Amino acid sequence: MKRNIYIILIIIFGFVLSGCYESAVRFWNGGPHMSKAQNEAYDACFEELRTLPRPKNEYVGSKEMQDWLGEIYAPAERECMRRKGF
Repeated sequence: MKRNIYIILIIIFGFVLSGCYESAVRFWNGGPHMSKAQNEAYDACFEELRTLPRPKNEYVGSKEMQDWLGEIYAPAERECMRRKGF
């Protein structure tokens, strides 16, 4: 019985540490990577780019989707962020 309690405590402790790890690394590296204004501009661009025609095969690993991301979506996203001042 005591061994089962130790195993459960170790598992809980592991989950807590793994949840805190990303926050600790982000804090150590200087905080959030985007400012609030940049985050709002990114959200606005995301909503704007939702109207782009999507490829027929939307599977992330498909060649068609990768081509669409590289040739259509990424340039449109960069252009939108440039218009917003980022």
